[in-house]
Amino acid sequence: MEGRHTTPKHTAAPSGRTGMRAATAQPRRTAETPTQRQTAPERPARVREAQTIYRPDDERAERKERLAPRPEKKKRPSAAGMILRDILLVGIILVVFAFFHHVLPRITARNTVIAPKSTVVSATTPPPAETSGPAPVQQAVPENEEPPEETQEPLPEEVDLRTEWQKRFADKFTDEVIRTADSYSSPDVAVSISTYSGEYKGYYQTYYVADIYVANIENFRTRFANDQFVYYGAQDAVALSKSADAILAMNGDYCNNQRSGFLVRNGDVYYDDALTFDLCVLFHDGRVETYSPSEYDPQELLEAGPYQTWKFGPKLLDEDGKAMTSFNTTTEIIYEEAPRSGFGYYEPGHYCFVVADGRQNHARGFVLSEFAQLFEELGCTRAYNMDGGASSVLTFDGSTYNKPSGYRQLGDILLIAEISGVSREEEGTA
Repeated sequence: MEGRHTTPKHTAAPSGRTGMRAATAQPRRTAETPTQRQTAPERPARVREAQTIYRPDDERAERKERLAPRPEKKKRPSAAGMILRDILLVGIILVVFAFFHHVLPRITARNTVIAPKSTVVSATTPPPAETSGPAPVQQAVPENEEPPEETQEPLPEEVDLRTEWQKRFADKFTDEVIRTADSYSSPDVAVSISTYSGEYKGYYQTYYVADIYVANIENFRTRFANDQFVYYGAQDAVALSKSADAILAMNGDYCNNQRSGFLVRNGDVYYDDALTFDLCVLFHDGRVETYSPSEYDPQELLEAGPYQTWKFGPKLLDEDGKAMTSFNTTTEIIYEEAPRSGFGYYEPGHYCFVVADGRQNHARGFVLSEFAQLFEELGCTRAYNMDGGASSVLTFDGSTYNKPSGYRQLGDILLIAEISGVSREEEGTA
């Protein structure tokens, strides 16, 4: 019918790829009718929606993975942390070593008393003469014979009962006991203490020299702490000197901190092994010798009659009485400015104890070479270094004479005492 607007019929778009191609190939539309506007636009052929298949197991696994804690990444320690860890490890090792090497042996052996192996008899004392054979028979006097006239024997000359050393040092001993604040004299012992304070080798020093004369070697003795040789035994210096009734005493070499070496005290042999450090020997005849490790044989020394030995060291004078310049000991002992104790020898029966203060305002302390020079200046022919530091103590008449740098109990002492039954309570005072 003319004049009537007719709407072309739309056909459904073919499905699949063919339909998409057909749709693409259609001519361009002109004007859209209301009916066309209401129709939903078609998707482009090139877009295809992915089909999702729902799987409950996959969802649970994904959720579990999401909620599971993720492992933290290990942080690399810093250099400072590694150094601190190494220091702590080394410290723990040292503490364990110290415990097993020092503390545990003291605990296990503190109450163990070490008895001497043997006693050395003086090589200068002749043994008693042995008598053999039958006793002499007294001949009978015939009855008719008159007994021979008794002849009056001459009166025996007065016998000098003094010892060799009493004769040699007669001007040092006194018939009665005389004691002052810094001296003591009797028929058997003479002690005088001198104190020196002032500049020495460019430094302010304070030291004490006890000049000693004895009539018998038994006036010179040693004593262990609590009168027992116990490993690491120790006792207060004053209490130790009083227990021995010492007139004069000085700290020793702390010999009971070792379980080997060459050790003789008051003639009793405790150890007879060779040492790696210097040895000092006081013989029964009053001689003193100092030895480096290569200069002595323990068995030969035992045959020579040692009365006392010390093994701290080192020796301070050479064979000519000159100060040593090199020493057989540790660097710390050589160069440390410290309190010192030493034993000096002039001749049999004449000795000295020397104690130097240190680490204090009134005394710097000696290095070992200065201490050796001091003994050379005193005129000693032999000298030996004892334990030092806070152990350096000199006691006189039951009191501390020097000014120790600290308090330390002692393992042993060297002492001078009476042996002839002189009562200390009956002493005179000058």
